[in-house]
Amino acid sequence: MDEPIRIIIVDDEPNSRDMLELLLKSINNVKVLDKCSNITEAFDSIVKHDPEIVFLDIEMPEGSGFDLVEKLRKTDYSPTIIFVTAYNQFAIKAIKHAAFDYLLKPIDIEELNYTINRYKAIKNSTDKRSVHAKVDKLFDQLAEFQKLKFNMRNGVLFVDPDDIIWCEASGSYTVLHLCSRKDEVVSVSLKEIEQMLENLSFYRISRSAIINLKYLTRIDRRNKICVVQKDNMIFKITGSPQHLKVLENR
Repeated sequence: MDEPIRIIIVDDEPNSRDMLELLLKSINNVKVLDKCSNITEAFDSIVKHDPEIVFLDIEMPEGSGFDLVEKLRKTDYSPTIIFVTAYNQFAIKAIKHAAFDYLLKPIDIEELNYTINRYKAIKNSTDKRSVHAKVDKLFDQLAEFQKLKFNMRNGVLFVDPDDIIWCEASGSYTVLHLCSRKDEVVSVSLKEIEQMLENLSFYRISRSAIINLKYLTRIDRRNKICVVQKDNMIFKITGSPQHLKVLENR
């Protein structure tokens, strides 16, 4: 019998790690070497164990799965990466185009079996050069797909989500307050923008404002405001008491 496939699981949620380990134990000839809760632990574990497969959560509070891939790209370690996500439309598009494997949460045992069997079928035909080529393509695709497309009166605007500090309703239009340039008015309602941002780190705090949680620095319930800040740009934005309470307890 072949040696067991050596696996590391990386996910910040303990229940997700344990469930994936349980599912993997039902598959023949695999061995979970370690379970890690963040990319620092994961990198150290990969160096220690040199696994064949890393099941890697994308969205984690102390750095994304893509940050770990970027870190590994600078080393001689090139495990097969299988991304695990609760669904991020931009990430999934990029992963597909770069030919990486991925699984959606909650993980289905049949999908997991299929992924492991596909790995077994191709593991001897993929060298490190092709792995690094896939990584390069992944980051190219991430940069392309993560740009949002907004209609304007005189054309189209493409914006990286991280460039948006907050969005402000203006009738049937929306004002985008941006990090890197002047404000832009787009011909899209705030409701439509809320749908576009659904799987990203944004939150609607009122009928007229959506904020980027990456730039949230303070919630003031007494004055019913959120403070968002990027460098020397500081905005105090009024929010509804209900939304502020939900945001405070996220």
